[in-house]
Amino acid sequence: MCTEEERFWNKDFPLQEEVEDFAGRIRTFTVDCFELPMGYSVHAVENNTDHMGFLFESFSETSPYSALGEVRRKMRKALATRHITKSEYGYDMLHDELKGRITRDAQGEPALIVDGIHLSLEQLRQFFSSHEGFEFSLIIKESLL
Repeated sequence: MCTEEERFWNKDFPLQEEVEDFAGRIRTFTVDCFELPMGYSVHAVENNTDHMGFLFESFSETSPYSALGEVRRKMRKALATRHITKSEYGYDMLHDELKGRITRDAQGEPALIVDGIHLSLEQLRQFFSSHEGFEFSLIIKESLL
């Protein structure tokens, strides 16, 4: 049974969210909610990045506000951690974990978004070439979870 507040959830969306990243910069997101047959999906898209920046999603079977809370948690956690840094040779990993999102660039080629930065597969190859002989683990997971 839904509450009076949850019946009129759509008046609260879309909304603008500001989150501080690892460097102290404020990043602004447009957060929207979509009602699906089995629940609610909330999406937070970083503004002014042509979808080549951060994107967060969450799903709740019961409440759009529960999904919103989960998206906010994901945003704070992801923006607090820096994975790459710019060097004279391109980008370097700062530690042994690289998290991001798989997407396509303007030419339709596969690309990665890491720390809100677009990386080509060639740049990813450079990461791997500097770690020859190391082991790695690749996990691809659903963005709604």
